[in-house]
Amino acid sequence: MSRSRFPSRIDRDDVGLHHRRRLPPGHRCQGLPVTGALADRVVLVTGSSRGIGAEVAVKAAANGARVAVHYHRSPEVANRTVERAREVGADAESFDADIADGGQAEALVRRVIDRFGRLDGLVNNAGRTQVGPFLEIEPAEWDDVIRTDLTAAFHTCRAALPSMVERGSGTIVNVASRLAQIGVAETAAYTAAKAGLIGLTRALAKEFGPRGIRVNAVAPGVTVTEMTSDLVDSEEGARRLRDMPLGRFGRADEVADAVIFLLSDASSLFLGQTLNPNAGGYMP
Repeated sequence: MSRSRFPSRIDRDDVGLHHRRRLPPGHRCQGLPVTGALADRVVLVTGSSRGIGAEVAVKAAANGARVAVHYHRSPEVANRTVERAREVGADAESFDADIADGGQAEALVRRVIDRFGRLDGLVNNAGRTQVGPFLEIEPAEWDDVIRTDLTAAFHTCRAALPSMVERGSGTIVNVASRLAQIGVAETAAYTAAKAGLIGLTRALAKEFGPRGIRVNAVAPGVTVTEMTSDLVDSEEGARRLRDMPLGRFGRADEVADAVIFLLSDASSLFLGQTLNPNAGGYMP
């Protein structure tokens, strides 16, 4: 296996309020907008027990959505996200699945539709990282990164799209990465997977846009979460920070705002696009 300076796995498992109950300290989404942009829609967020995925789930809930919180191997953490979503008045439930397995991804979508009655929005956020010299990447590690970061999204899209096509509406947002746009040494597998996710976004947008389904992506830069603390506090983190004109890394809730925008009707003309919440680290 390749040597890694940072954690190899980020389990990213890891807008009107129904009422104004205050979230407990440490659990409030910063900058939480108070509108009903996703009122009564059903949104499935993969890898949403922590980090960006958790903030997307809670902000979707605060925007009026009914939320399916997906996780794999961390039920306690996922249930905290569910509780946060319920605290803003939303109907929310957690679902366990290894979505890199096609059968489990299909079963997940069926369970969500059985529970909530339909599926309006899918956010493909689950993923893992890879850092290390290219020549030291073992084939098994390469396969696992592609499977987790790209193939899983293929499976969930394949499972979710038939019901969206039948209803003639739906939104899909894929969480990619700035690395897919600029390339960074010693991240070959991760960069390739996320670049593939952007390509998948464009291809699905072309194919399913005429059927009423919008598919877009976000490509965040380094985002401060508990799982990126080693990178943020490292020399490599300091080097990457110099590439960001805003002079700071992003927060998970800021990336979530971009995802909520793409899920909502405010982005009705956006199709096959990649938004870049990256503090200016990449300017297309």
